[in-house]
Amino acid sequence: MSAEFQLFFNDEKWYIAHKDKIANKIKTLNTYIKKNDSAYLLSGIGSISNKGNWPFDVRFFFEDKRIFIEISAHPLSIEKDLKALFTWLRKQTGIVILDEDGELAGW
Repeated sequence: MSAEFQLFFNDEKWYIAHKDKIANKIKTLNTYIKKNDSAYLLSGIGSISNKGNWPFDVRFFFEDKRIFIEISAHPLSIEKDLKALFTWLRKQTGIVILDEDGELAGW
């Protein structure tokens, strides 16, 4: 079972103007594997997901005003890359990450 998060930007105009910059940052992560039709995929080093039915651990879905994030597993390599991505984003603009219950996430 996966965990779902919503990444909101305090300045939606910044997000809209910089989607390509965010996508390029995701592509630089060590765990990035590919972009499929609708999402950017990450797969952790030594992840148990790779041995099952899921070829990824994280999916980023770029939506109109937010990024929807689905995390199916988070080995250390995934946690490191997610923290790096969120730290980088916070240096660019204000963000809020909510869990599936609408509560602030610990990322």
